[in-house]
Amino acid sequence: MSADAPTQEAVILDAQRIERCIQRIARQILEDHHAAPLIAIAAIDGQGTVMARRIVDALEAISENAVSGFTVSLDKDAPLDHPIVVTDRHGDEFAAESLNGATIIVVDDVLNSGRTLLHAVAHLLPFRPRHIAMCVLVDRIHRRFPVRADYVGMSLSTNLKAHIDVRLSGPGPDEAVLMD
Repeated sequence: MSADAPTQEAVILDAQRIERCIQRIARQILEDHHAAPLIAIAAIDGQGTVMARRIVDALEAISENAVSGFTVSLDKDAPLDHPIVVTDRHGDEFAAESLNGATIIVVDDVLNSGRTLLHAVAHLLPFRPRHIAMCVLVDRIHRRFPVRADYVGMSLSTNLKAHIDVRLSGPGPDEAVLMD
């Protein structure tokens, strides 16, 4: 394919399949952590935030467990060069002590190299959680770091040049698209 060739897109998850993935993931989280005093959903800023919000809603609909959501904002390209900020649903600074003993599920849209999730987890460890797990909508299986997702909507082995674009916040329908 030449540099001037148009980008080819293939929808790998449509809105209906994304919703089924989120519902399945919420049930798996609840099954694994039904005795947790608090299930805290940590969204990686971006499309991970939208997905995490939907998982929180799904958990609240099926569970009596305490569920909270918060956002971890970091520079995905240079995480060591910029501060990592943790905020609650309202954008206020998150109280780290509220996660002491909690089960934290770190949520992002796509797991590619694993670097983003690894930096997020390293930042959350001082909060003294009881357990940390990873959740992604699409796992590309191209890790350079020792990270695996515990909850996955879809695993997809792609070539290294391909890109997966998750579109959860409009315009248009929810979808995950493979771009070559």
